[in-house]
Amino acid sequence: MVYEFDTFALDVDRRALLSSTHGEVPIPAAAFDTLAYLVGHAGDIIDKSTLLLAVWPGVSVEENNLAQSISILRRVLGERPGDDRFIATVPNRGYRFVATVAPRVPRSKRSADARAYQAYVTGLSAVTRPGGNSLECALRAFEEAVARDPNFALAYVRLAHCYALLSVFGVEGPDEALPKARASAMRALELAPDLAEAHAQFAHIGLFSLDWVTSEREFQRALELDPHLALAHHYMGLMRLAQGEIADALRAMQRAQALEPLALIFSANVGMTYYYARRYDEAVAQLRATLETDPGFDHARAYLGRTYLRLGETQKAIEQFKRCTNVTFGSVADLPAAYALQGRHHEARTALQQLLDVSRHRYVSLYDVAIVYAALDDVEGALTSLEHARELAFVAVEPAFDALRSEPRFQQIVARVVRGNLTT
Repeated sequence: MVYEFDTFALDVDRRALLSSTHGEVPIPAAAFDTLAYLVGHAGDIIDKSTLLLAVWPGVSVEENNLAQSISILRRVLGERPGDDRFIATVPNRGYRFVATVAPRVPRSKRSADARAYQAYVTGLSAVTRPGGNSLECALRAFEEAVARDPNFALAYVRLAHCYALLSVFGVEGPDEALPKARASAMRALELAPDLAEAHAQFAHIGLFSLDWVTSEREFQRALELDPHLALAHHYMGLMRLAQGEIADALRAMQRAQALEPLALIFSANVGMTYYYARRYDEAVAQLRATLETDPGFDHARAYLGRTYLRLGETQKAIEQFKRCTNVTFGSVADLPAAYALQGRHHEARTALQQLLDVSRHRYVSLYDVAIVYAALDDVEGALTSLEHARELAFVAVEPAFDALRSEPRFQQIVARVVRGNLTT
């Protein structure tokens, strides 16, 4: 969806603000989400509490964060004090976008229901900040979008994305989340067989079952349909990373970031790839740069902490982990592993036992449990956990498992992942 106003175009899907005179305009993530919500409700008075909920779903923030985003928007849009050409302050109520807005939607991505598309935009804002709370907010929004418009293919794509990430972050188990992800992606393909985003998402879901053949085919189809689809390059990078092909993974991640330089997840995952490549100084620099744009982006902060762990700076790592407020990929293992590597074994084992206790009544990733065992130098515990894990993600490249790499059992696990076969 592209909204045109004055000399600007706001591309919601690419998360880009374009100026006819200056090209792409750099804008922080929270400010972009604020603008997208205001533009999507142009002419309406939006109260501050509604904006806070839309821009920071599931997160408690102060109103001054919103005021800062509004100030940034006024500056980048070129508003002078008192102009109110774009954003008008309504005293004691909130804000209103007052410029004339002309929506421009590609036919294949269009919904006939305006409220369905607005729910989609709300979900898109939430899903760009991955974490348990944000993803659940996004999920509700995309479910509303497809309920209002059952033929809205792009909303099904994003619904599939949410289900997949709920599994990645351990909010739901793979057996519960992934069938729903697969069904949503297939529904999108039924509705729009030539929608590049649908092929890319179907390929992404194939990564979780290590179905490299299907994923490769679907990625290639997505890129045939849209060579500039950043999400396809990004997902391709994740597949190469899982296969242990770090150089190819980094090229794909950097290509995605080049296509959408303001997308925080692409920036963070370039840093993540540096981490897996053991290029720790570059990882620190990239992840810090991401966090300068949005200090609340916990995915980047978690990987910054993990990088500090590998550099032996355990206290710095613990400080980063304690600042995280969202569940992200692997985050349940972060503090216990850090305590273990700092020599606080009793605290690490207590935290590990709590994880094992929780696993009796809800899903806990055994991959994460293995990371804690490895930090405690418990080789048997780590290997047994990995052998029973439902997901093995980046086991081939994970630095936390470096001490296990000479173990034949570990080598067998890695070989199964790389060849794309989880059976023994």
